[in-house]
Amino acid sequence: RLDAFDDLLTRQLLWSALWNMVRDQQLSSIEYIALAREKAVLEKNTELLDSILQYCLAALGRYVPDSVRGEQFHAFFETAREVLLRGEVTGDAQIMWARSLIDSAASLEDIQYLTRVADGEVVFEGLAVDQDMRWSIAAKHVAYGMPGAAERVTAEAQRDPSDRGVRAKLRCETSSPAAEAKASAWERFNGEGYGSLYLTGAAMSGFNWAEQREVLEPYVEAYFGALPNVFRTKDKEFASDYF
Repeated sequence: RLDAFDDLLTRQLLWSALWNMVRDQQLSSIEYIALAREKAVLEKNTELLDSILQYCLAALGRYVPDSVRGEQFHAFFETAREVLLRGEVTGDAQIMWARSLIDSAASLEDIQYLTRVADGEVVFEGLAVDQDMRWSIAAKHVAYGMPGAAERVTAEAQRDPSDRGVRAKLRCETSSPAAEAKASAWERFNGEGYGSLYLTGAAMSGFNWAEQREVLEPYVEAYFGALPNVFRTKDKEFASDYF
């Protein structure tokens, strides 16, 4: 009955309590996501909607068991897709659902759908696919080894030559599942970096993908071994990005 409460503060407290229950192992992450898939589209306050969607993505990424992870990601992707196709949301809420669609794509088929969105073959009425969305889609192409990923990154870099574009291109490069790409990035993270904190942070943000566990396995112990010294010797911003 979450949508029956007209008072915003009450709804905020209820959603916060539910998320705390997931975090504290008092409520199944799968049950939480199922509830959010049903109720989030009814939420009219965009700040609360954003929190709900972010909680769902966090639950998918951190708490859902591996055995059902793929189906749970796809179910959330389908919910976001249906919301956008039905045209039930506009403005900021529509942008939030579009970003959730991109963030929850975790299969080749769903990423292929994002390809059609980026290329204008699928259009959601009223939604302009912005450059941040395009970069997120490009990074997924790289991380999942999709055909034409390198060409897509090149095209986005030409479309967006700004500082943001430079950082996003770096993120795409370190998102590669190739072992040599990970080794090169790891050496620079722990060495000279990429020339600035912003560039190094952007490169770090593309390194760790759950779908790349095998290629990342050699870095697990190395990461925990390096972490204490990073916090002892580096500034707060670098240490935060590294963490």
